Amino acid sequence: MDPYPRTWAVVDLRCLRDNLAYVRAQMGTSPVQIALVAKADAYGHGLLPVCRFAATNGADAIAVATVQEGVSLREAGVEVPVMVMSPILPAECDQAVFYNLEVFVENATLAKAMDSAAAKQSRTARLHLKVDTGLHRYGCPPKDASTIAHDIDGYSNTKLVGLCQHFSDSSADEASTAKQLWIFEQALKECRARSVKFEQVHMANSGAAIKYPASRGTMVRVGVLAYGVDPFGLTAGSVRPVSSWFGRVLSLRMVPAGAKLGYAGTYTTSRQTVVATVGVGYGDGYTRALSNKGFTAVNGQKAAVIGLVCMDQMLIDVTGITDVGIGTVVELIGPNVSATELAKLAGTNAHEILTNVTARVPRRYVYPDM
Repeated sequence: MDPYPRTWAVVDLRCLRDNLAYVRAQMGTSPVQIALVAKADAYGHGLLPVCRFAATNGADAIAVATVQEGVSLREAGVEVPVMVMSPILPAECDQAVFYNLEVFVENATLAKAMDSAAAKQSRTARLHLKVDTGLHRYGCPPKDASTIAHDIDGYSNTKLVGLCQHFSDSSADEASTAKQLWIFEQALKECRARSVKFEQVHMANSGAAIKYPASRGTMVRVGVLAYGVDPFGLTAGSVRPVSSWFGRVLSLRMVPAGAKLGYAGTYTTSRQTVVATVGVGYGDGYTRALSNKGFTAVNGQKAAVIGLVCMDQMLIDVTGITDVGIGTVVELIGPNVSATELAKLAGTNAHEILTNVTARVPRRYVYPDM
């Protein structure tokens, strides 16, 4: 990596290992497996480095969103089960079967296409039937789950591995979570009444895995919590952020009071202001929604984002902060600037703040033996 980059992120895989260990400890003595959710480039942390490490450091399986993400993992040598959680197209079935990806389905039509692809290749399709218990995004109607599961269970070239669902708001809405859990349990009972057996029964995301023991089933799917983000304080600070992000000061200037800064002049200085231009913009993933709202840290002190965030630069107020010069490091996300805080200011969630960080930002990985 360039020893003096314009911007870079640090991904501390030791924290990922420790966060997964924390989740496992919360499972108690039950043999609940952990699937690391690694969609969207492992929440912006880097799909391949993260998953290669996690597969031998606490993750029993990997969950992704697309077939292509799953293929990338297989070609990189990741051997643990890889689940594709989002709907796939019939044209992707051959590839999904060839790379031994476990696909979520909602109906017998896609399941049959997977079975046909498996027959052509003399392989076995591995499927999870998803039940729509209230998110209304993907999944079969609960009343149809047992019939669909029974049909799929009879296919010659298919293994119905699991039954699953997804909570809509497990971190905050207890009533809706309880309702979804009950609906799913009823569907599971009906499947079992028809002698359909599952290796995996899974529904818990990060919030539910910690907050609702009854939702853990045989496996929990942990995403943002594994990366050290706990926006609802469910872990009492027991997880640590895996990533931090930095930029550098590229230019400094003294601006008088009453000056309008940046595109469209959306910020007017109220006093003489020391303005630093940082070599990071929305082209790097720093959202424009933080214009005139966000903050950074320079030499341990808060420095506000002023003016509109540009594609390649942003302006910050470093008035009163000592020892600022060309090349000074600016903390964008880190010990003094959490992704959760930025998300609140931007009107989004920490997931988006992290996944926005683009490939233009080089990642430096920290391993346990470093």
